[in-house]
Amino acid sequence: MRRILPFDKEYIPVFLAPMAGYTDWSFRTIAFSLGLPLAVSEMVSVKALSYDDKKTMAISRTEGPTGIQIFGHEEEAFVKAIETHLNPRQDFLWLDINFGCPAPKIVKNKDGSFLLQDLEKIDSIIRTCKKISNRPVSAKMRLGFKDSTKALDIAKTMEDAGVDFLTVHGRTRDMYYSGKADWETIFAIRESLSIPVIGNGDIEKAEDAIALLESGRIDGVAIGRGALGNPFIFSQIARAMGQNVEDTPLEEVVRRHFHLLLEEKGERRAVNDFKKHLIKYVKHRERATEIRKSLGELRSKEDMQQAFDRLFDKVESSVYNKTNTTNII
Repeated sequence: MRRILPFDKEYIPVFLAPMAGYTDWSFRTIAFSLGLPLAVSEMVSVKALSYDDKKTMAISRTEGPTGIQIFGHEEEAFVKAIETHLNPRQDFLWLDINFGCPAPKIVKNKDGSFLLQDLEKIDSIIRTCKKISNRPVSAKMRLGFKDSTKALDIAKTMEDAGVDFLTVHGRTRDMYYSGKADWETIFAIRESLSIPVIGNGDIEKAEDAIALLESGRIDGVAIGRGALGNPFIFSQIARAMGQNVEDTPLEEVVRRHFHLLLEEKGERRAVNDFKKHLIKYVKHRERATEIRKSLGELRSKEDMQQAFDRLFDKVESSVYNKTNTTNII
């Protein structure tokens, strides 16, 4: 039986996993419009929040049912960030503590997955956050730092410290995003705990997510790289779960996504940031190579709009449907 998430409303347990530089407010907004039930923000530094950093506060802007992911290792920074900036807000559902980020600059600063090596520190951070947060608190972990031999111990420490639910990425820190996610260990963690466990890793198609949800071996799924260039994955899942979600033309999604980035970040940053999304959107499409080679020439919003015009000029049908995805990504 699937364990229920600690929210007043029951949501389909499908999450957009946070990915730095990709899952910002604009992408989350697009995903929500396509049927995404729940999202987690990009990581937010509690140290930066405690210093009232305006840029950091803007990252955590929410749209739809969202958890704000926070990271750090200094407990006084967690306290100030939560009490001063997060508890007063009403626009997010829960806090998610990151113990999984493998990025070298994060690990070097003793944050993210570095903390998987220090169970006492994990316990103390979670207990501190639970004590002062006025909303549920979850945690995100990897299976370990160098190997997964202590994965169950890490997860049990988090449960004992009081997290309301746990998201597990099926790789160690040293794996980064290489190899295959170890779902058997994720399932073993779920069996050893009594709180909801969300699985993350290598969910590339809607069918992958649906099979996991129907397996009875996990309480929910978090989709990361599988949604890049294909936020339609959430429409497919929603329809499979009995939700009424309409098809949306790819062209409409691409143009709206860029428009939202313009609104959020201004022309220069929007143009630069959208290039990496455009590469994902055009994968396997006619003229994709031409568009990819021309990315360096896109310097203004007018240039980007012209690229869209070229991309969609000769497309017979860009409407996404469940039976034909070859014209979409």
